[in-house]
Amino acid sequence: MLAVVKAGPGPGFVVQSAPEPTLQPGWVLIRVRAVGICGTDLPIFEGVRAVPYPLIPGHEFAGDIVAVAEDVTEWQVGDRVAAGLVIGCGRCIMCRQGQENLCPDIREIGIHINGAFAEYVRAPASSLHRLPETMSYIDGASIDPVASTYRGIRRLAPQPHEHVVIFGVGPIALYALQSIRAAGVATLTVIARHGGIRTQTALALGADCVVESEHDDPAARVAEITHGTMADLVIEATGNPDVLSLLPMVCRPQARILLAGIFHHHAPFNPAPIVRRELRIEGTFCYNWMDFALSRDLIATGRVSPQCLVTHVLPLAAIGEGLTLLHQRAAIKVILTP
Repeated sequence: MLAVVKAGPGPGFVVQSAPEPTLQPGWVLIRVRAVGICGTDLPIFEGVRAVPYPLIPGHEFAGDIVAVAEDVTEWQVGDRVAAGLVIGCGRCIMCRQGQENLCPDIREIGIHINGAFAEYVRAPASSLHRLPETMSYIDGASIDPVASTYRGIRRLAPQPHEHVVIFGVGPIALYALQSIRAAGVATLTVIARHGGIRTQTALALGADCVVESEHDDPAARVAEITHGTMADLVIEATGNPDVLSLLPMVCRPQARILLAGIFHHHAPFNPAPIVRRELRIEGTFCYNWMDFALSRDLIATGRVSPQCLVTHVLPLAAIGEGLTLLHQRAAIKVILTP
């Protein structure tokens, strides 16, 4: 099969022929129909994040089951599915509580084991979710990034009277924007470094205001928008360490801060404003089975629209073009079709 292979440390990858995955008990083989390029894939290709080599990355995917292991009875060849990337051990206390994303022995498709930048990928039957007949494969491949942000958002439960600020205009931020807008909050402000297609999309998706931090003071603009009360809920969706110092500046006392971005570098931290203003900071990592199922339903009911973010659909062999578009910020979401 054709696959994108990260062969070793350092930047780069190769598009080459690779063996098709073999089945193992409890698993299925999926013909990949759509797979998204995630922000997590970028540091893998750049050599910033070490992974087991050689590795086929790719974890935002949907497709058709083409083979099932003998012990798998609940799925059949031809079923249209998406799969969560999280594989827990199934034995630890976190897995037994349904929080497999916090398993100390977690494995992730496309990060620890071969993923979906290929024509075929294997996945455990326990991670599968059935796609509604009306849902496209592109929408199915978008459930993963929706779930990654919705997990934290549903835990912090935005309320209609609250002022929400989102830092970032990447896919995670824009999916968060849609989920929060569906909750009907009072105001929703987005903080971006500069303008462009992503800030325009944020406004089209329901942001009340986009503040470009290169030109405006985020805290001053949030104060103006909220008439001095500041934000009740702040979501960090950039993974940029430089953003952390800005978060308390837009918060009211006792506000909640959700760290949804994935940080690949150390960040400076000053706890003084957290302590003095009694701010509540929470992290959110990946998702569990239920987060994924609920996110599928958000898409199926139209409350979240992946199609608004997908700017490019390319063949698998054109992954280099897709990565270039993302680095140039000329794309929001790139979907590959193996």
